[in-house]
Amino acid sequence: MASLNDYIFLHILSAIVVVLIRPAVAANCIQTGPCSCDMDDGTGTIDLSSLAGSGAPAFSGSATKWPDDSWQYSYNPCTPFDMQQCYSVAACQVRSDGSGESYDVGSQDSVMFSMDGNDVSITYNAYDYQRHSIVKLVCSSSTVFTVDGENPDETTAFYFTLESPACCPQGSGPGPTGPGPNPDPTITISISVGSIMCIIFFPTVCIYIVAGVLINKYAREREGRDVIPHMAFWGSLPGLIKDGFLFVWASMPCRKKGYSEI
Repeated sequence: MASLNDYIFLHILSAIVVVLIRPAVAANCIQTGPCSCDMDDGTGTIDLSSLAGSGAPAFSGSATKWPDDSWQYSYNPCTPFDMQQCYSVAACQVRSDGSGESYDVGSQDSVMFSMDGNDVSITYNAYDYQRHSIVKLVCSSSTVFTVDGENPDETTAFYFTLESPACCPQGSGPGPTGPGPNPDPTITISISVGSIMCIIFFPTVCIYIVAGVLINKYAREREGRDVIPHMAFWGSLPGLIKDGFLFVWASMPCRKKGYSEI
């Protein structure tokens, strides 16, 4: 049965892990309207209302080269629009040959905000849920709408990129784009998942060893090797690893001997 000191040690270790992991958790954008959300890390609010067209899509007739250029796409944030067979939609797919063939690829009523790495994305589902569109928002000094195309593995998923100052959280924005008097350099640092895991793992191991030694020495009054936390487990670990390798080696198809050899 675990002693009171064991429980205290586990609580301390859990608190340390939480403190280390929390800064590595990515920010989220909490939806506040059909085209706005608040960054939960306090950087500000993203609001696309300044880009919304009135009665007509703000971005219309944009084509994609994949898989071909036979389709054009229109998009309007915030407010719905009608176009051919698309009614009250956020995005519409229209055949370029003028045949009138068109499809709803996302309604305004289904808008959902999410994170795509460090960027915010908006997902729109069609009314029949047969198609959906994902618009990636990129903070930029100019407004550009790009049709990235259909997902090759899922032809009912359509991807777009919207670059604009409106995609920047309120209070932040892109740096200067033209020459100016001594502009400050912009440094971008990207940390991979593996780097984050290493940053969390090694300090946690060090704290585990130091805290365990202190608890065993002063709270439990142990001496010698007994001050090492969970000494019995770590002492048996090499033997367990060896047994595991021997078992795998003995179980290989190219060998005739079985587990009894171990």
